[in-house]
Amino acid sequence: MKIVFIRTPRYVWPFNSETSAFWQPLGFMSLVGQLETSRPDWSIKIIDCPGNKIGWRTLFSTLNSDWPDVVCLGEETVSSHEAMRLASFVKKQHPKTIVIAGGVFFSYAAEESLKEDFIDYIVQGEGELTLLELLTAIADGLDIQEVKGIFYKHNGQVIKAASRPLIADMDILPMPAWSKVPMNLYGLGAKNHPGLVSIEHSRGCTDSCSFCNLWKHMGKIAEDGQTVKPCYRSKSPERCLCEVKRLVSDFGRHTFGWVDPTWNVDPKWTDSFCELLLKNDIKIRQTAWLRADYVIRDEQLGILEKAVRAGLCQVMIGVERSDEAGLKHLGKHSNGPDITAKAFEIFNKKYPSVFTIGSTIFGMWDETKKSLDELSKYQYKVGMDYCFFIPLTPNPGTKVFEDACRDGIIEVTDYRAYNFHTPIMRTKRFSAKQLERLYFRLMFRVNAQRIIHHLRKLFVLQDQRRRKVFKSLFKYGAKIAARYVIDRLRHPFSSKPTIYSRKPVWYDS
Repeated sequence: MKIVFIRTPRYVWPFNSETSAFWQPLGFMSLVGQLETSRPDWSIKIIDCPGNKIGWRTLFSTLNSDWPDVVCLGEETVSSHEAMRLASFVKKQHPKTIVIAGGVFFSYAAEESLKEDFIDYIVQGEGELTLLELLTAIADGLDIQEVKGIFYKHNGQVIKAASRPLIADMDILPMPAWSKVPMNLYGLGAKNHPGLVSIEHSRGCTDSCSFCNLWKHMGKIAEDGQTVKPCYRSKSPERCLCEVKRLVSDFGRHTFGWVDPTWNVDPKWTDSFCELLLKNDIKIRQTAWLRADYVIRDEQLGILEKAVRAGLCQVMIGVERSDEAGLKHLGKHSNGPDITAKAFEIFNKKYPSVFTIGSTIFGMWDETKKSLDELSKYQYKVGMDYCFFIPLTPNPGTKVFEDACRDGIIEVTDYRAYNFHTPIMRTKRFSAKQLERLYFRLMFRVNAQRIIHHLRKLFVLQDQRRRKVFKSLFKYGAKIAARYVIDRLRHPFSSKPTIYSRKPVWYDS
């Protein structure tokens, strides 16, 4: 059986260059690693269009020259339309080809995604064992109804199979199939992320934030088959060290982008892993999403200092809101403004080599101009290097999505706009388009506080990498602002949402 995993062409997130926007498709590589270990008789390929700068015409030509038996897709909401475009092409060209989808969008939009008959099966949640069992059933003519963890259509009705238990011991997973993609192309020419590689040590989370579907995607499903609870699992430090050694020695990787929703959940893991890196004298860069209260905890335990010595050079912290009421509404953990401020203070005072990014959420139901102004000022108060203002986005699978559908407040249904820049929902006082204009002011208005902050970051920062990262983000921010101003001048009364992502030159090629 010939199987091909495809990450389709897509637009570039506006704050990234193409050299750092597209990381290796780790999900695909993990799935392929499992399939190759279990079924070496199958022919399996990965076509990563963004990583290889393959446009639609080339992709269609590649498929036509060597048609597979199975096409596997997996996307987030913002790029789900690209996957549907490919699925439509596949079914029109070769109707008998099996199309399987998965990932955080398709797992929670099964009814919608199976409606057009372009997709045959959807794998929900963790996919290694589910996909293996599904493909085995297809190849060997077994009963599909016995496969757990999938959606499919039968007599026009969408069927949800029984849920599949999570993989308890992540160390049993085979190594990701790194050789299936051109590893040397990722981060090639990047100034801030050379030798880039995506890697995970854990799945799931300890929180259940209303705006996030990652914890749910890897959560534990209750016996009722509906309720999902947060479930955190991790590979051992020794297994992770083995992955890092392979990636350094065999593929020349040295900038490790951890994709874990929360990298620093378990202090024992962090301490042991970083100790192993230092003992083995492995010099790498590490970027990760951290939780603020765990930053404080690990600093007190002496673990954070060890992590920085082991290469931690860039951290992203989910600030979300600067008020307790807003955090509670988002279902956020007890990381209030004071705790978040303390975490950034630790990095600023003790670890000046670490670039700090904070993410904040605007577009709450009770949002006011005053609350937005306070949110904007908070970034300077706590001293983060850069702040991303993200509109509250109703991604399928989240409580925000369920509530928004119930209340009828979603004004933008084009998934291309679900890019964490374009407001999607109206609020009590503002339409989505009005929020978009307020977002522009939030991000780019000129005042004394912003000018002083930017001058300090551009010219005073002593750490060279930290200064370079800020300059890069500043440059892309300026380009976004210029594009937005030009668009407003050309179409001053347009009600269409602004999609900030940009089309790469190779997209149609």
